[in-house]
Amino acid sequence: MPSLQLIRNRSLFVKLLLSMTAIVIVTVILISSVTYTISADTSIQNSIEYNQSIMEQQRELIHKELYAIQNIASSMVMTQSYLYHKINDKLSVSSLIDLTRFLEEQQKLSPYIDSIYLVYNKLDLILTSRSDMKMSPLSSFTDRSWMTVMNEDTANRTVWLTNRPGNAAKGTLATSLMQKMPLIGPVDGAIVINLKLDVLFKEYLSHYHNKKGLTLVLGSNGEPLYSETEEAAALIGKFDQSVLSAPESGSYVDDRHWIVTYTTSSVTGWKFVNLTKRSVLLQGLNRIKMIVAAISAIYVTVAIVLLIYISQRLYRPLKSVLAYISGGERANPEASLPAADEASFIQMAFERLRHSRETILSEKERVETLLGDNRSAIKEKYLSDLIKGRAISQQSSGLEKDAAELLGLKLDFERFAILTIELEEQSLLNDSTGNLHFHLFQYGLIEEIGLEIDGEIFARDDERILIIMLAVPANQDDFPVELARKLQSNMESRYSIMATIGLSRIHAGVQSAQSAYEESVEALSLKMYVGKGEIVPYTIVSSWKQDEETYFYPYELETKLLQALLQLHEEECAETISRITKEVTARRLGKANVQQLFFQLSGEIVKTLVQTGGDMTAVLGDRPFVPSDIQTLRDMEARLMEMCAQIIAHNREKRLKLNDMTLQLATEFMEKNYNNNITIETVAGHVQRSTSFLSRIFKETTGTTINDHLIHLRIKRACELLRQPKYSLEDICREIGYANVSYFSKLFKSRMGSTPGQYRLLQTVDQVPAGGMGDSE
Repeated sequence: MPSLQLIRNRSLFVKLLLSMTAIVIVTVILISSVTYTISADTSIQNSIEYNQSIMEQQRELIHKELYAIQNIASSMVMTQSYLYHKINDKLSVSSLIDLTRFLEEQQKLSPYIDSIYLVYNKLDLILTSRSDMKMSPLSSFTDRSWMTVMNEDTANRTVWLTNRPGNAAKGTLATSLMQKMPLIGPVDGAIVINLKLDVLFKEYLSHYHNKKGLTLVLGSNGEPLYSETEEAAALIGKFDQSVLSAPESGSYVDDRHWIVTYTTSSVTGWKFVNLTKRSVLLQGLNRIKMIVAAISAIYVTVAIVLLIYISQRLYRPLKSVLAYISGGERANPEASLPAADEASFIQMAFERLRHSRETILSEKERVETLLGDNRSAIKEKYLSDLIKGRAISQQSSGLEKDAAELLGLKLDFERFAILTIELEEQSLLNDSTGNLHFHLFQYGLIEEIGLEIDGEIFARDDERILIIMLAVPANQDDFPVELARKLQSNMESRYSIMATIGLSRIHAGVQSAQSAYEESVEALSLKMYVGKGEIVPYTIVSSWKQDEETYFYPYELETKLLQALLQLHEEECAETISRITKEVTARRLGKANVQQLFFQLSGEIVKTLVQTGGDMTAVLGDRPFVPSDIQTLRDMEARLMEMCAQIIAHNREKRLKLNDMTLQLATEFMEKNYNNNITIETVAGHVQRSTSFLSRIFKETTGTTINDHLIHLRIKRACELLRQPKYSLEDICREIGYANVSYFSKLFKSRMGSTPGQYRLLQTVDQVPAGGMGDSE
């Protein structure tokens, strides 16, 4: 009976305790389940996105190397045509030596080239860069698996061959790039570049290795080209081949709970695949599961204990207090009387209330004093929080007028606009006094402008940013633009400072302050496209909406720019940079993408300078990349053009010095050996330059050809010998390197206007009068 009476007296207590316990347990279970489910789904989705991103990066890195190898093959087609010479329908010895050496040099251009074959079908000849075989008849060459493809009609003369039988002795499979020759017309040969595919894949696929997944590469026909493990190669045949053969990127989860992520190469058609087991990803969530379970158990235990404790400590005293306040003398007599401390609870509460009132009055006086002394700083802080959305909340709704009155704001927010002003860096702000001078200038400018506007002006935390909250009169929507022009003109005329101003639309209500500020900042961000010192209203933002998500990099234009830079074509460099700027403008790229594009492109330009043996500091200065100087597309374009111009000027000067030395050596050689029946090829071989290059620079420098210069030297020497009667024409011909007297006579007459005999006779006649005059004297 006593226990039943206890339960009956505490029925409300028990119900509250049980209901709260049930709510706590159900809530914890739901939160734990939802948390684990979200974590698992997020982990899987993050893994897919991560794998996709990494494989695309790896694919682009490999593309860059494959493009380089394609360029090598294309350049070899042109170069071998200059080195190719036949004698009696056979390749000349000099051509054979030059081509063999050329193959060895081309192989060294890329660490991923294993060997190169140069095939001449009509000559039944193949030249290789292999150390064990430099030349072989085509009909007896051991590595023949690519020959059928060479003779087939293909849509493209550049063909990728995968998993073809390679070295029969080693029993390996080879991957090659075949470039058929010539580029136009019937196929008469080919250039076959055999790749070190394993080295290429291991080097690039290991940089971003996903430890929880397996990576492999498939050929265009689904054949395996690379696999990290044998397990990955064995698994590939078990997946959906129709999905993997699709010519795009994607991912899916198969029936065996494997997460398959893939992407396709647009260059070769190869497919990069990542296999990650779903259970492996979820293993990492076991710890989360245990933590969630442990926290849930602790939470439930603590919640139940607190419920019991709070119910026991508060339920009865609260009931007694309520009974006491409401005249609870008629309370249940069986109920225990409140304890002494509980009985004095209300008295203590009243005492605390009185003490709190006195404290509040004291704090009020102190706050009013502080507010009076620091009103400007507090107002600036309030306005800063207002535009960031931190000063407005549901609890503070309706108190905006009180705040405006308390802080002395000149703005009622019935009709307003926000102007965000960015001061561009000028020499006035970069003197020795540094930041102190700038901040003094900034607040002096705020005070000066504040007297001229109907609104508020304050400085943002960032450097060089001022914000004006301006009251706009009715029916004067152009008033913010007119004020912005006036401010720009005054700052430029008084302080020689350029300012870029972003304007928001006209808003109403203090709740719109944050959106108005964000509009002005978004308009100001268009400075990258419209340039510095402009007024940018928000109304044009929609037509210049920037794409912050899409990443873009002009790989083709980069290649063209670097080629023009190496060829010293300054106009083509400027045109390519202008095309890049137009492409960026057309795509509306975000600021981060544009900055990344500039730094990557600048790095490639500097890399070109370093690769040609140039000194970056000597050519471009100590700081070629200064982020603060690159704020607009015009700045980026101007800096890139300046870098290209500096590099081209440096390389031209370097080339001129080299050409002068080459011409000096060639001229000295011809003057010493013109009588040895030398030719252009002999002179070019002496100075170790090609005949075309030597002929071109000799013609550009002297205005005449090498043959004409040799003839000039020989005719000059012949004239000297013709003045001496002891030399016959045959002696003179042998002396100057001619074997045919008739040919020499014709050549002499074409140059001097008379035959050698006539020239000797004229010289003799000129000398006789001179001698006779001496005798008469």
